[in-house]
Amino acid sequence: MIAAIAAVSYWYPNSSEPALRDASLVVEEGSSWALSGPSGGGKSTLLRLFNGLIPQFYGGRLSGAVHVAGLDACRTPTRQLAGIVGMVFQEPEAQAIADTVEEEVAFGLEQQGCPPAEMARRVDDVLERLGLGPLRDRRLAALSGGERQRVAIAAALALQPRLLVLDEPTSQIDPAGAETVFALLAEARRQLGIATIIAEHRLERVLPAAEAVAQVSAGVVRTWRRTAALAELDVVPEVVELGRRLGLDPLPVTVEEARHALRTAGLRPTVRTRVAPSPAGAPLVEVAGLTVMYGAIRALSEVDLTVREGEVVVLGGPNGSGKTSLLRAVAGSVPLVSGAIRLAGRAAPARVRDRTAIAGMVPQDPALALYQRSVEAEVSETCRFRGISAAGVLDCWNVGDLGRHDPRDISVGQQQRVAVAAMLAHSPRVWMLDEPTRGADAGYRGWLAARLRAHAEGGGAAIVSTHDITFAAMVADRVVGLEGGKVAFDLPARVAFRPGGPLATQVAQVVPGALLAREVDP
Repeated sequence: MIAAIAAVSYWYPNSSEPALRDASLVVEEGSSWALSGPSGGGKSTLLRLFNGLIPQFYGGRLSGAVHVAGLDACRTPTRQLAGIVGMVFQEPEAQAIADTVEEEVAFGLEQQGCPPAEMARRVDDVLERLGLGPLRDRRLAALSGGERQRVAIAAALALQPRLLVLDEPTSQIDPAGAETVFALLAEARRQLGIATIIAEHRLERVLPAAEAVAQVSAGVVRTWRRTAALAELDVVPEVVELGRRLGLDPLPVTVEEARHALRTAGLRPTVRTRVAPSPAGAPLVEVAGLTVMYGAIRALSEVDLTVREGEVVVLGGPNGSGKTSLLRAVAGSVPLVSGAIRLAGRAAPARVRDRTAIAGMVPQDPALALYQRSVEAEVSETCRFRGISAAGVLDCWNVGDLGRHDPRDISVGQQQRVAVAAMLAHSPRVWMLDEPTRGADAGYRGWLAARLRAHAEGGGAAIVSTHDITFAAMVADRVVGLEGGKVAFDLPARVAFRPGGPLATQVAQVVPGALLAREVDP
């Protein structure tokens, strides 16, 4: 056993309700845990127990016991625990210390007194394995959100801790990058005996390698072995949901298992016909010959894109391909080397304030959009700035339950909800969202998908940058793929997500003709 939580209840300072309620969990050496549950349910709080941040840094009141490697985690100095427990936070931006990628990965090793030759070997090895070698001299500030997540994971792995806890570690990482990360984590467990606990909303990424699963909801922790969890979890990956709908036993956790189960059972599922989308209307966003550079780095090169009334366009592509730069260019927050942008049939206004009145943008890091001391004040400030009434806006944007909370004291998933509300409260004709499901639970993903579709069907349009393929399949009319700052493809959604397409969904790879489990009947 490497760690154990026994009957822990915990209250944050000034909170009348516990964030954890009588929680218990035992982690064996080299084991792999998946951690699920809704945003704000207590997952991050649970993870912070293992390295002593709760209660030593956050304060508050705790009952019960937390032991890591035989040490009392509530009283052992966090510096000592850092050599045993590595942590990747939900916000990699908040844990970065050094200036460049190489320096960031080496920083923890320096603090632990690692010999220089061993330090160099570990840094080189983990950078290579995570595909970060070409970025080793790049400034962290110049990286995409997904690249920064990979750097944070590299820094934690380089320390070779006995226990590694990761909070939404791949929420901004493209599918290929996420596959690389999880393969490296599996190798670390096999070769070094490192135990892992990974909190993830995209369970399709973490469940295949998990031996056990914990669900944290309203502070209550429930645990199962993986096979039992597939039948008990409130939310499951699309391929598991497909198995539930078709009555498969055992339930599949991968595409290959689902295909095998269907062949064995001789099932021929029925696919529901999707309603054809209405024809797109007049152009709302027109981008022509767009080139953006950050110093010597070319982020976009001669990009063309048109988005029309009634369309939801998803931007896909690997980390660093230019998706965020394209959104920022439309919003007017980065200078152009060349190209032109038109909004609603006219040349885009010069001022960011005027552009975002037409095309509002929600950034990838929700903290960048949040400044006030309460959620209510945050949204009210947008309404005041835009000269509209704030009455009913919180409930309209699904954040009424968070109104009195300080945005800095809520989960990243909840911050994402607030950022969407604050940046789009004035209901611009075009919504631009950068990784809007980062840290978001299934309930909010479904709500946001419905809201996006309603906005488009009402004559608006949206551009959504996301690595969340299931969410993309729920909302997209078209998928535009970027690679190396250029448009690699521009396809109808059902072409992009089908088998053989560039972003094939799990369900499409099992049941041709369907994209999501809800489209399939026995």
